Amino acid sequence: MPATAERYEVELPCPRCRRTTVHLVTTADDALSRVMCIACGHAATVRTLQFMEQYVGGVVRRLLAKPSEITTEFARSPRDFVTSLPGRVLTKPFRVAAELRTTVDIIRPRRRPADRRVAPAPPAMPGELPAVARACRVLLSAPLLWAHPSEEILEIARALGYDGVELWAYQLVAEDADPSRLAARARSLGLELTLHALSWDLNPTSRIEPIREASMDALRRSVDLARRLGASVLVMHPGHTTVPHDAGEAYWPGLVTAVAELADAAGPELTVGVEHMEPRQAEYVVSPEHANRLVREVGRPNVGTVLDVAHIPWGQDEVVFLGHLDRMVHVHLSDADESRLHLPLGQGRRDLVRVLRALQEFRGAVAIEGFSISAGEELARWNKAQFEELWRAASLVEA
Repeated sequence: MPATAERYEVELPCPRCRRTTVHLVTTADDALSRVMCIACGHAATVRTLQFMEQYVGGVVRRLLAKPSEITTEFARSPRDFVTSLPGRVLTKPFRVAAELRTTVDIIRPRRRPADRRVAPAPPAMPGELPAVARACRVLLSAPLLWAHPSEEILEIARALGYDGVELWAYQLVAEDADPSRLAARARSLGLELTLHALSWDLNPTSRIEPIREASMDALRRSVDLARRLGASVLVMHPGHTTVPHDAGEAYWPGLVTAVAELADAAGPELTVGVEHMEPRQAEYVVSPEHANRLVREVGRPNVGTVLDVAHIPWGQDEVVFLGHLDRMVHVHLSDADESRLHLPLGQGRRDLVRVLRALQEFRGAVAIEGFSISAGEELARWNKAQFEELWRAASLVEA
């Protein structure tokens, strides 16, 4: 039987990030544990008890240092300190208790359900694990933090170690956000930006002219937002049929015309990526053949296909699917199973290790997708941690 994995999140100083970050501690046996920084992927194998001695000492030092930190914080900004104090007073005991519970669990694991995931096998001896090369950039898709304003999403993405953010035009419009301000903040944080165009309620190939024209207006607005953000990629959805059982071929010329117009408006510095959709009624761009035909007939150098791993028809080999795309310019990554799309990484049944192995040489951006309507960074942090684990596992798979 393979060893099962116990996983814990703890805050530790990272030698690569040079700051305190959340680390994933994986204990596969009593002697050794693997410690991995969620932000940068730096990983090491450590002796469990020796690691816990150092970790507990750090927790104690932080508790003893609190009075001095509080005095300094109050002197720096009395107003901010006073307004934040009630919530901190209420939550601090629970945060301390959680750290202590984690400490005890790593030393003496609790009984857990039998369906725990298989642990990554640590090397036989402690030491730093080899760095894993990555040509792509890893982006946080804004709906992972849907309850947060766009500027705060940038801050959280930076803290979690993402290389950038895929903002959604819908959220920017709803917030009446200033794209220039967001662009400047992203540059200061060293983040790449991409933009998901307006898509909900739209159909740029509708047979109902007012709907078609309103959809094109919304997409033109998305192009303008992307240019003002300095986005590298604008992701758009293709049209769908107006009558559910219509053949998509009748709509094809309108789609080619629409994408060409948007590509021309985008200009050479902005790539327009058209997403292939899941195979459901009314969709007619669902296969590599459809995607390649669209790129070919639009005939613009700044147009390509967005691979959405969750949208690959269930039962098809994911690696074969992506291998048939002629011009893949962007990737949406999430998990899925037979009936659910855009699940957190590791919570579906996609073969994500093979997918990431096939993307080892991809030099574009991979946006991790999902949706959370609740405030908090848990889902964004979970997905980043899972990505780092999956990428490391993929790097070990034979080509």
